[in-house]
Amino acid sequence: MRLLFPSRASVRDAIAPLMVVGLVSASSRPALADAPDPGPPSRPHAYALIIGNNPGGPGQAPLRFAETDAGSVAGVLRELGHYEASDVRVLLHPDAGSVLAALDDVVAKVRADAARGDASEVFFYYSGHARANAVNLGGEELPLTSLRERLARLPSALTIVVLDACQSGSFSHIKGAEPAADFTYNSVARLQQKGLAVMASSTSEELSQESDELKGSYFTHHLVTALRGAGDTDGDGRVSLDEAYRYAYRRTLASTARTQVGEQHVTLETDLAGQGEVPVTYPVEARAQLEIPGPLDGRVLLQQHANGAVAADVQKVIGQPLRLALVAGAYDAVVGQGADVIQCHFTLVDDQVTVLDTRGCAKVTPDRSSSKGDGQRTLRERDRWAVEGAVGFIWRQTDAYTQRLETFGYRRQTGFFDLGLPSGRFSLGTSRAFTPHLAGLVQVGTLAGDTYQRSIENSTDVVSFAGYGGAIYVRASTDVVGHWFGLYGQAGVGMSIGTVNVQTAQTGVPPSSTNVYFGYLLSGAAGLTARLPKPHIVEFFVQAGYDHAPAIQNLIGDTHESGGPSFVLGLRVHLGEER
Repeated sequence: MRLLFPSRASVRDAIAPLMVVGLVSASSRPALADAPDPGPPSRPHAYALIIGNNPGGPGQAPLRFAETDAGSVAGVLRELGHYEASDVRVLLHPDAGSVLAALDDVVAKVRADAARGDASEVFFYYSGHARANAVNLGGEELPLTSLRERLARLPSALTIVVLDACQSGSFSHIKGAEPAADFTYNSVARLQQKGLAVMASSTSEELSQESDELKGSYFTHHLVTALRGAGDTDGDGRVSLDEAYRYAYRRTLASTARTQVGEQHVTLETDLAGQGEVPVTYPVEARAQLEIPGPLDGRVLLQQHANGAVAADVQKVIGQPLRLALVAGAYDAVVGQGADVIQCHFTLVDDQVTVLDTRGCAKVTPDRSSSKGDGQRTLRERDRWAVEGAVGFIWRQTDAYTQRLETFGYRRQTGFFDLGLPSGRFSLGTSRAFTPHLAGLVQVGTLAGDTYQRSIENSTDVVSFAGYGGAIYVRASTDVVGHWFGLYGQAGVGMSIGTVNVQTAQTGVPPSSTNVYFGYLLSGAAGLTARLPKPHIVEFFVQAGYDHAPAIQNLIGDTHESGGPSFVLGLRVHLGEER
């Protein structure tokens, strides 16, 4: 069996769903000479403590799938792992004290079994946030040293500890420990004991990820799928630790190869001398089974018909049939074979092996409504886009151009509250995210405008000029308080347009004339964002920036700066669904 934690030394980047699988072998007893054959050994008592914790601590965004992953693990243990339903205890978003108390309760049960001479097994699972030396439970931390102490109290037991730990859940869903320290290394070092197998969702150089489509972490989903029978490569009806690892490695790598974050390589380190193959689940004993025929070649996504929950996601190749142990009920299968996608409906019943027959399946267009896999790619692309608008002020500039007007008797007309402000600053833009913290932005808006006036005899002359600009920006952002508040900075380059309108009552001169000038635009800004709890697609921002736009010129070469410092309030709407 196993103790799942990521295992390699220093983490330079966030690591994540970390799973540690540990075994403490039962103490051996001396054989009795000429003792009668006791018959087949009885099954050990099996206890499981399953913990799911979506809420984040300080500086951590709430997770979306940690508690769902905990439910998946509890389900596969109850169904296929020789665990009685009453002995699988599930805690959702508990505090550290509740977890330690539950562990002490398991320790007491194992000791009672040992006192009666009975063997026992323990499975501990945690899915949630983690830092370098501890798992996070809301605002509290459970140190690995405390976890080790509880596990060390288990006498002569086979112990399985699974930690699916993560720190963050943004536009791309990265899961991992904080980069300042190495949760992977510390998890192994502080829980190390003989009989330990360490399986990690990624190496110390990589980021681990969650999947919107699978509604869980890639690693946990593929590990559970393996335990349901997809990993049973030798066909003996049991899934061993090695088989589960090999399947999870291949499928996690394939699932993450085309994501923004990049590939995950599952790692495994073991110290199982004398243990042989360690069976984890027994799919052959399941009452309801689905058989995927040997000739089928393609991806098979299985969903529960009632609620659309993903039951399994396998990549079938031509060869031996594949059997999966599932709960009886109605299911949908989306089967992708090359460019074709078909959808099948079938029902699993107890005490029967149901063969997936694709001959009666309907061909569908791979979009979001008919194929969850392909549709999710469309949704993710849409999630990258946002539109925004802002309103505020930009300060008017004095320069050689305006000084020349004053030399000819023109005087600036005072603005709002006589502060030298124009009527306002307005902008509209659209952005597309390239990574969770980097986006491109196209924006158009107003620049500074001004009005100068002079009186000569019975004539009043007015010179009005205005600026407009459009630019392409690169924006970098980071979360400050979870997913709700953030900081960003942006810089861009583009084109500016300046217009000058002259009005006069002098004779022999056109009463009104307008000239248009073109120039470049350099722009930079920084701001704060605040996202609404609902809907998550809406966020407000405040921004301070500076624009440099020397477009307007007079006949003797003086240039006017149409930019200047600005301050705006804005609204940004993301085009994807609520996250």
